[in-house]
Amino acid sequence: MITKRDLEVIKFIEQFKVARTSTIQELFFPSLLVAQKRLKTITEHGFLKRDRAIINQEYFYYIKKPRQLIHSILLTDFYREIHKLGLQIEYFDNEVTLEDIRPDGLLAYRYKDRAYISFIEVEISNKGLDIDKYKRLYATGIYKAYFPSFPMIIAITNQCVENIKDFRIIQIKEDLANINEVF
Repeated sequence: MITKRDLEVIKFIEQFKVARTSTIQELFFPSLLVAQKRLKTITEHGFLKRDRAIINQEYFYYIKKPRQLIHSILLTDFYREIHKLGLQIEYFDNEVTLEDIRPDGLLAYRYKDRAYISFIEVEISNKGLDIDKYKRLYATGIYKAYFPSFPMIIAITNQCVENIKDFRIIQIKEDLANINEVF
């Protein structure tokens, strides 16, 4: 039998495309064992599929496996970690387009009674983060139709990130180990 909470998990996977067992447990279940049992049931009923890269790694769950699997998992891992930090997440969208820019995510949150808006960029390739598109958006001022000020950029990457004087870029390592230092 599928529960209301199971349906919330399925809806989460529909939005984020993929999530690890640990992420689903952190967001929806009181313990890892409960999460594993419910995920097994959801999978057996055909609502989700699961896989893992190596036999001793945790499962990841999806409806249709994303083309950029590691990229998508990093985005949901980031969401889990900011949730664990206790940020008050007001809005998170991983399917946003603003003019000619399509960041990996758009995050609005409250921290210490201040509101923040951030573009999320996950860059795991060697080509580096494309900051030029944000420079163009900043220069045109079009962002003012959407936001009161230019959103900061949270870059999840191990590559070097260029410092920009006009807006703030926060770098988080791909293993997310420095996330506590950033927030």
